Amino acid sequence: MKFRTKIALILSAISIISFVGLRRHSIQSAYAQEAIKVQTAEVLIDAVVTDRHNKLVTDLKADDFVVYEDGVQQTLTAFRINRSLAASKEGAIADPKIMAAATPANLIASGEPPVYTVLLLDYSTVEAANQKYVQEAATNYVKERLQPNEHLAIFLLGSSLRPLTQFTNDKYKLLAAVQSNTDVRGTAVASERESLNETVDSAAASSGAGVSVSVAPGAGAAGTGAGMGGAGSAAADAMAMSRIQAQYQSLKSALDREQTRQVLLALRAISLGLKQMPGRKNLLLVSQGFVIQEQLWGQLKSVVDSANKSQVAIYALDPSGLKTRGVSGSMRPRDEFSSALGASENERNNLGSESRIKATGGENVFDRVTQVGHDQPETALRYISGSTGGIFIHNTNDLSAGLSRVSEDMKTYFQLSYRSTNPKMDGKFREIRVELKVPHLTVRSRAGYYAVPAGYDLLSPHEYELVSAAGTASADLKMPLYLRVGSFRQTGPDYTVPVIFEVPTTALRFEKQADSEIANLSVVGLVRDAKGELVTRFGSPTKLQYTTAEYEAIKSAYVSFMEVLTLPAGSAYSFDVFIADETTNKVAEAQRGLFLKQPEQSLGLSSLLLAHGAQKAQTKQLDFLTVNGVRIRPSAHCQFHNGDNLLFYMNVYNPGLTADKKTDLEVNVFVMKGATASTKLPPYHLAQAVEQDPIHVTIARYMKLEGLPAGDYTLVLGVKDVAAGGVEQGTRADFSIAAD
Repeated sequence: MKFRTKIALILSAISIISFVGLRRHSIQSAYAQEAIKVQTAEVLIDAVVTDRHNKLVTDLKADDFVVYEDGVQQTLTAFRINRSLAASKEGAIADPKIMAAATPANLIASGEPPVYTVLLLDYSTVEAANQKYVQEAATNYVKERLQPNEHLAIFLLGSSLRPLTQFTNDKYKLLAAVQSNTDVRGTAVASERESLNETVDSAAASSGAGVSVSVAPGAGAAGTGAGMGGAGSAAADAMAMSRIQAQYQSLKSALDREQTRQVLLALRAISLGLKQMPGRKNLLLVSQGFVIQEQLWGQLKSVVDSANKSQVAIYALDPSGLKTRGVSGSMRPRDEFSSALGASENERNNLGSESRIKATGGENVFDRVTQVGHDQPETALRYISGSTGGIFIHNTNDLSAGLSRVSEDMKTYFQLSYRSTNPKMDGKFREIRVELKVPHLTVRSRAGYYAVPAGYDLLSPHEYELVSAAGTASADLKMPLYLRVGSFRQTGPDYTVPVIFEVPTTALRFEKQADSEIANLSVVGLVRDAKGELVTRFGSPTKLQYTTAEYEAIKSAYVSFMEVLTLPAGSAYSFDVFIADETTNKVAEAQRGLFLKQPEQSLGLSSLLLAHGAQKAQTKQLDFLTVNGVRIRPSAHCQFHNGDNLLFYMNVYNPGLTADKKTDLEVNVFVMKGATASTKLPPYHLAQAVEQDPIHVTIARYMKLEGLPAGDYTLVLGVKDVAAGGVEQGTRADFSIAAD
């Protein structure tokens, strides 16, 4: 499934529309493989308890735990302890004495539950020099730590995500997978980034770090630099390095975003895929970290939410080993930490005692100062592991010891369960806090969950809030939204399904920034099957940005979106689309249905799409909606004016052929107002060679709209296959004529 979004402004003399996004999706994706099940109100928590020496504790009973949700104490409904065979001399998974001492009446049955572990080797961030240490540590884990009840699957993330093994307990298969796989492309990205960081930092230091030069842009800047002579050479060098750094940071930022999206997608896909697996579930992520920029925080939170919904604890292990850090490095971003480093003593004192007290792992704000910048990739690993109840192993040259600690942690835990006292599924975050009545012990568990009901598991919390708000918004907060879907056959039983939707430009709030007009939207689309189960989703945050001239041209038109999906035949589908204006909080929603019948070998027609205009195709590879190098821009609202050209596009499947292997199709076009034909074009014959896979020909024509009163109309196309003995098929599409 491709998640790349292309945003293009299309200005046409016929009709000016903003056309946003073209993506192809397939429900065979990792997300869609998961069938949505009825969600229980039971909240499960895996809690790991350690003593003051960081040793695992297993001799606790249910009465020793207190669980709070949003500060409200909850009543435990189930309790058990799970202990690994390695951590228990008796080899027992549940201590009968502890089970008998549990106060809740409904205890989880004893026995040895399965443990499902995914080892994700993120070679898109792991440098080549460190991959051998990863392989050695993973080899030792499989040989020495793999338990009889543990099912392990190995995935490699490099240029793409690919499984190296299925879930198995076969050590020979696992060892072969660990020892024989690398990803050169992913390794190259990691090594290149590290090399560039070191090169630019070194160059900045040698060229005179700390030199500040203010020069006007343009030709004057060049003249000023040239006139400095020998005395200004250090400053000129520093200025040149500064420019290189700025360009590098811009390019690196784009690279970081793309890399991080791939890692987050892999983590979320694995988490959702594990949801229906029974027993303990763990994701062991071997990574050197990735940078989370502001626009990716939502996706990061969605990963954590998916892991918590699926009861997956993420353990992060950084194989880069012991690190030394300096605090100079001019390329590190200036934030509250790095600013604090250069502040005076009084300014540092004025930061307040609260931030100094709130230390994590014994480190307060000033302890972390020296790690700002290069530590950014680690921040994401800390957040993901800490929020899902896992741990983060880093700054060590002994990866095997780290994996051993993680292995014990994964298999030695308490499982608690409760029914929330707040049954409202409002999509909001519920904070979970687990406390112990026993002093000097530390408990670790997931931080909470988002209260999202069953059937919306593929949505992020923010997306669910949008869907919920659209259904309850008052009239003054609703925007109009127009939606159409179509069906076009593919090779085999699948269909290409374009989903076209439009909102009036005037309904959106554009804000002027410099010489641009900008609007920020959130788009969510849901596709459900005949049983109401969610099979796929689409949409993302979308930023519309036009120049002032472009905005003036489109402000009386529509913002148009199109998603291209791949769906299997033999089912009815419903399509729900939601749009929110993030500035005004206005929302829009629309729904359409579509039945995709099983393809037949006889004459058949696709959906009929209408359009205001077309443009030159940007690529020759994408033939859908493209005829002779011209790409059709289908409309959802389909409102026209007299004088407009109405374009129509459709496919004819399995036509008969003449002796010279061409079609002989008679095409009749009518414009109907109610049951009355308002306009009829002269019939025309279509004689051409057919396209393959599937066998079809494309009809793409236009008609001039003239003399039609304002109102609703229907375009009707009738196709007679003369070569096949006069077999006929027909299709139709609605449109309207606006009053001038």
